[in-house]
Amino acid sequence: MRLIVLYFLFSISLNSLASTWTQKANFGGEARHRVTAFAIGNKGYLGLGHINSVTNILYDDFWEYDPASNAWTQKANYPYGCYHSTGFSIGNKGYVGTGRKQNNTYTNDFFEYNPILNTWTPISNFPGSARRGSVSFVVNQKGYVGTGQTSGWGSNNFYEYNPITNNWTQIASFPGSSRTSAVAFSIDGIGYVGTGNSGGGTNDFWAYNPVTNQWIQKANVGPTLRQEATGFSVNGLGYIGTGDDFSSGTNYGDMWEYHPDTDVWVQINDFSGVPRRYLASMVIEGVGYVGTGTSGANFNDFWRFDHGLEIHEIHKKIDVNIFPNPTLENVMFTFSNEFNNEIKTITIYSANGRLITTKEILDNKFNWYTETNGVFLYSIMMDNVVLKSGKIIVK
Repeated sequence: MRLIVLYFLFSISLNSLASTWTQKANFGGEARHRVTAFAIGNKGYLGLGHINSVTNILYDDFWEYDPASNAWTQKANYPYGCYHSTGFSIGNKGYVGTGRKQNNTYTNDFFEYNPILNTWTPISNFPGSARRGSVSFVVNQKGYVGTGQTSGWGSNNFYEYNPITNNWTQIASFPGSSRTSAVAFSIDGIGYVGTGNSGGGTNDFWAYNPVTNQWIQKANVGPTLRQEATGFSVNGLGYIGTGDDFSSGTNYGDMWEYHPDTDVWVQINDFSGVPRRYLASMVIEGVGYVGTGTSGANFNDFWRFDHGLEIHEIHKKIDVNIFPNPTLENVMFTFSNEFNNEIKTITIYSANGRLITTKEILDNKFNWYTETNGVFLYSIMMDNVVLKSGKIIVK
């Protein structure tokens, strides 16, 4: 029988125990959007940005956030007012560059921030065209910067920055459509880029492997086209949410969690603040933080994101064997004994989204039989929380 390879985005909404948002001290500067954020050690840094409700005001201030004291401290100003820049950190230094300066001028400047000296130092300019709205991620102590809006509209080129040599090297271009206001993060040595404005919102999602210098398209980010979203990665999972459908259009508050091992997006609790676009994010010691942004009104609120650690521990501990996979017609699910008496729900969907079966089981095994070829998606839940999800290939 021939193998049918189909694509389907499978998502399940988790209950309120799965993720929580906690409001923290407001950002120390004025409310604004299109800010730049990064983290170094146990501190977060956020600054730049603008407001444009009446007149366009650009900011050059930068602030340090200390989660231990839940307090903001103003640090050295950036060399000039700028917004829609990108930022990342490597080791004990922060890096910020590109963006839009006064008089609507795009820049390819880049600066290194030293938190000990509290200084900004110029580094080699970004070698691509001057731009704003680019994205960045870090893999193996190197920074990767690409996409963004140039004078000729969107871009899809990408460059690698080596802080040891202070050199940029062009890598394989982002294979999706040219765009600005996308989202990027990295997980376990792989960079990820998705969503953004490509003449309208997008929801495609791509993985970059620095070892092979190749991009591979992954599952779309939920069913909604979006741009100007936020995203980050913690605990080996990726998160993308908020944003809008087009500039100044409908603002979103939904959040999606990416599982790279199964290439599956799961919808989780919405962002607890007002739905918005240009929400900035940073990860401090494995915890996600987001803040600022706009919905037409500018914000300076700041939030901590927690995905229940107990759920992640269960997710790591549960041992599920699925054999054989690929299969001709019969698949056996077996579970580790510690979950033998727990009620578990197995749900299986076809590749086009049709529900095949939902079964509650108490023991440590479940047998599924089908005569239909194709790719099927399974999800295993306990107490309304997704524990495992993946694909079954029937050929």
